[in-house]
Amino acid sequence: MTPADSSHATPRFSPRSAEPRAGGAVHRRFVLDGSGLHVCEPAVDAVIDPALGRPTTNGSTNMNDDTSTEQLPTCWQDVTDALTSGIDRIILFGPPGTGKTFAGLHLGNLGAGAQRLICNEDMTAADVTGCWMPNGEGTWSWHDGAVVRAWRGNGLLGGRVVADEIDRASGDVLSLLLNMFDSRESATWRHPESGKVHKPRKGFSVIMTTNVENLRELPVALRDRFPVAIRIDQPHPDAVARLPFDLRGPAIAAADADPDRRVSIRAFFAFDQLRKKLGEERAARIVFGPRASDVLDALRVDRVA
Repeated sequence: MTPADSSHATPRFSPRSAEPRAGGAVHRRFVLDGSGLHVCEPAVDAVIDPALGRPTTNGSTNMNDDTSTEQLPTCWQDVTDALTSGIDRIILFGPPGTGKTFAGLHLGNLGAGAQRLICNEDMTAADVTGCWMPNGEGTWSWHDGAVVRAWRGNGLLGGRVVADEIDRASGDVLSLLLNMFDSRESATWRHPESGKVHKPRKGFSVIMTTNVENLRELPVALRDRFPVAIRIDQPHPDAVARLPFDLRGPAIAAADADPDRRVSIRAFFAFDQLRKKLGEERAARIVFGPRASDVLDALRVDRVA
């Protein structure tokens, strides 16, 4: 089964994600293209909901309109809807630094916990299922790996595995993961000490994250395990809200710019920290390198406008 690709051909910084200033003032949109980072006027108004700490938007120019409702960027709304609908195998793909791993570890029902599995060519089956380790008593004890811990969950329900970059795992480990991430009816694992055959508990889920843009680059068998794939093209509003107001628009625009101009939201957090001590010019040069002038120009225009 080929995943349902939820890519979105939206503007670099769409009005629905326009980040507001406190008090309901209109904030500006930013677009990063081949000629730099530009400030544009928003098509809708946005206000901060004090109770939520998040932006709300509406199509009216009346900022006191009580009918406004909170809107997430489309990609994050898709993630929320998929999780609340009970989808338990999801690929989050797209540019780095947009919060894919954070979302896997924090969004949805996580009463049985979440385990993170960072995949690379050096990982072994021990990271997935477990291994023997000395216990301090002169003997060895078995320690479950990330996936087995998620299978066990809280003893009643299975937990979640957030698997980063599965496509980078070695062939042997990938084969093991394909088994572990199969349906509850098909996935099994035999404990090497007890010989007992284990299966994932009800509620077990997997969110895979990857920076690939073309899902055809993933192994067919791996894609088949994940019926839903959602391209994350904007940082989550909760992450954006942690930035100062003047950095929110540029951070959203730069997250899904062309690859040679793309900037992770992490860079804007570092810039904000550095500028407090070094000033904006030097902080931008250190963090953004050749893109520093684009970011600084956008900030200056926004302050004057």
